[in-house]
Amino acid sequence: MRNINLGENLDFRSFLDLSHGHAKSAIGKESMEKMSDCRKMVDKVTRGDAAVYGLNTGFGSLARVKIPSGDLEKLQENLIRSHSCAVGEPLPMDVVRGAMILRANTLCLGHSGIRPEVVELLVQMVNKEIIPKVPLYGSVGASGDLALLSTIACCLIDNSDPEFMVFCHENGSWTEKHSRKALDDAGLKPVKLTSKEGLALNNGCQVSTSLGLLAIERGILSLQAWDIALATSAQALLAKSSPFDERVSIARPHKGHKKQAEIIRNLLKDSALIDFDKEKVQDAYSVRCAPQVGGAVRDAIAFALEQLSIEMNSVTDNPLIYGDVLSGGNFHGAPVAQACDLLCMSFTDLGSMSERRTFRLINSHLSGLPSFLTDNPGLSSGFMIPQYTAASLVSACKALSHPACVDSIPTCEDQEDHVSMAPISAWKLWKIVDNLSWIVSIELLTAFQALEMRLSSLGLSINDISYPTRTILGKVRQKVPYIQADQPLSSKIGLMRDMVLDKTLINPISDIWSSDVVD
Repeated sequence: MRNINLGENLDFRSFLDLSHGHAKSAIGKESMEKMSDCRKMVDKVTRGDAAVYGLNTGFGSLARVKIPSGDLEKLQENLIRSHSCAVGEPLPMDVVRGAMILRANTLCLGHSGIRPEVVELLVQMVNKEIIPKVPLYGSVGASGDLALLSTIACCLIDNSDPEFMVFCHENGSWTEKHSRKALDDAGLKPVKLTSKEGLALNNGCQVSTSLGLLAIERGILSLQAWDIALATSAQALLAKSSPFDERVSIARPHKGHKKQAEIIRNLLKDSALIDFDKEKVQDAYSVRCAPQVGGAVRDAIAFALEQLSIEMNSVTDNPLIYGDVLSGGNFHGAPVAQACDLLCMSFTDLGSMSERRTFRLINSHLSGLPSFLTDNPGLSSGFMIPQYTAASLVSACKALSHPACVDSIPTCEDQEDHVSMAPISAWKLWKIVDNLSWIVSIELLTAFQALEMRLSSLGLSINDISYPTRTILGKVRQKVPYIQADQPLSSKIGLMRDMVLDKTLINPISDIWSSDVVD
């Protein structure tokens, strides 16, 4: 297992490895020195008489209240205790682990004024798989994810509060413990926060950013499965090749469009079913316009990844410590919220197009195949209801696509009079991507059924479809057989989804996505 130094321009793939526990994090010598030097500046300021926000004042609208030097430690402890009021279901552990990594990474940049030993404890907790139990709701993305990050911070200090629980990986399984016991069992000592350190730990959008990045990871897997589903459906529907011709994308040279068309061409190469129907003039939009829609999604992902990659390596607390102390607004989650909301709409569009192809495949008037892809329509309902499920999921995605970033609820006595709602945007994205994986899995299940029916009706064999499709069909049929009789299909859809998310479908033909715009 490799070590990744924090504070040294963390990239997307390294973040994923750390979030999933596939790598260990470390703090390099240079980062330790930066944090130590910055801490000396904080100590110098707090020895003076001037009121400096975050160091010796109250917080938010209480910034005008000067705090006596003897209460500065209590101030920081009060901050994270009072701000730890998140509620709801726990966030996924990988999301929390990712947030801890991102918080440590920003602190390692050396402008937050925190002592290195506090950051070291945060890193050691991740490496020893001690992951705080963090409720979902409580942040509006104003001064960052205050309630959520404070819950994490409270697990670093010596506390007896029963609500501060952590998940621990011991002897091959996860258990739940009180944070102090978990630290003791791991041989770690809690810290006592001093001036600025509570604020350094809870001021930023690292939970939202972690949630957004991990949603993108799953979204990319669903996009690649969408590519496969499209190619399979296109063959089953005897589609034309012209929409995927390179000259079409040259005429409208969006980067994503060009790559999307290339992927489709490679997935369809040498298929006897493409251009089979010589009388067909053109296909429906759900096939013909797939390069334009899928391409736009690819461009949106690339943009979002660029934004969130910058966010990963940014100092997001307030104030910032340089030679002087700068009060600003780097904690505001607008870049995260807007990127995630864009992807909410993009992935919903992707799911909507997938569902339309599913509908087309089961409609005998549109596909020329038996109604609902069953040999006994009427007696059997076949694939009638999976399309209902896909439609339900698409409708849910549409409801979730309303951008959260345009909302704002003033907080903190109107000191925070414009908030980002970044965590809402990120959580919506997480749910939409989850829905998308189901929608695409339904299309895949339907498309493979339709494809085999088409081959049979034309007297063709599996060798007449494209090599990538033939390869994937072989993988699918090892787990999900051709559906010959009515049966519950939920488990079959679930098996297909497992193959999407564990890369069973993608890995055998992964070279098709080499140099992708989202890679």
